[in-house]
Amino acid sequence: MAVGLDIGTGNLAAARLKNKSVEVKRLRNAFVSIDEEQKQRLASGNLNAVHIKDKSFIVGDEAISIARILNQEVKRPMASGVLNPEEKDGRSVVGALVKALLGEPEEEGERCCFSIPAVPVDNTKANNVWHTGFFSQLVEGFGYTPEPVNEALAIIYAECADEGHSGIAISHGAGQVNVCASYKLVGSLEFSISRSGDWIDQNSAAAVGTSIARILKVKEDPAFNLLDPEALDEEAGPAIYYHYAAMIKYEIGHLVQQWAKMKAQLDFPDAVPIILSGGTASLKGFKELWEMELNKFQKKNPLPFKVKEIRMASDPFGAVARGLLTYAMTQELAFGIA
Repeated sequence: MAVGLDIGTGNLAAARLKNKSVEVKRLRNAFVSIDEEQKQRLASGNLNAVHIKDKSFIVGDEAISIARILNQEVKRPMASGVLNPEEKDGRSVVGALVKALLGEPEEEGERCCFSIPAVPVDNTKANNVWHTGFFSQLVEGFGYTPEPVNEALAIIYAECADEGHSGIAISHGAGQVNVCASYKLVGSLEFSISRSGDWIDQNSAAAVGTSIARILKVKEDPAFNLLDPEALDEEAGPAIYYHYAAMIKYEIGHLVQQWAKMKAQLDFPDAVPIILSGGTASLKGFKELWEMELNKFQKKNPLPFKVKEIRMASDPFGAVARGLLTYAMTQELAFGIA
């Protein structure tokens, strides 16, 4: 008995084994406050709501829609990959969301492996000590045995079994890009950078003088393609494209830089796959743009590793949760519990 819990800035996901197949449940990690009058008007609607003491919140995917209707900014319990210190109510909200996802443990002390980000190399003040402690206590309070696991390492477990768990996994969340390089689970490199989905949204909006809501509307449209960014919006589309390209170039540069610092431990003898995952990476054309930027980089700088292929995770939104579940189950077996 085990569960994998992906605690992302933009989304929460939980993975469990059900009838010999993996079931992944997801909730948007967002909320909006509503007053008593709004609460009464919305009471008849089929909305996810959380009531904490004398406060009420609409949570999940509905929070985005309601925030637009009420002309409010959507709030998020997390920022830059960790708990948002400016959202005090966010701790209670994310606790309620995690409880809704996990439910009751199937047995007392069921193992719950949850994701934590690496400390970003470009913002060392954003440490994960408080974040890790908060969620460890939260999960334990629900009757589970908590175990924090690096977010990108979980993708190695989910996507690289055929390569003997060797590869470079890059998890593109809303708050951070997390990177893990592993060769047969030995000699791992783990780090993160603070430029990711939120950075793209904020800077794209500022560049063309528009709202983040408009950027999100274009970015989240299923028809939007990074290789044809002007098709949906002649102004916002190109801004999104240029910031995506800048983010990818930035992460490739840091990957090579961090690899060089650990070259002695990362002398991989074989070519390894690069796995791209996360909601920010789920746009059409992302993989192709990533390959284009890598090719540009290689023309000026030799790579310290050999690339077998670049591929998208089979389930970009659920890969971390699936990998955490796999890790949790291997730990159960290793300790003879299962």
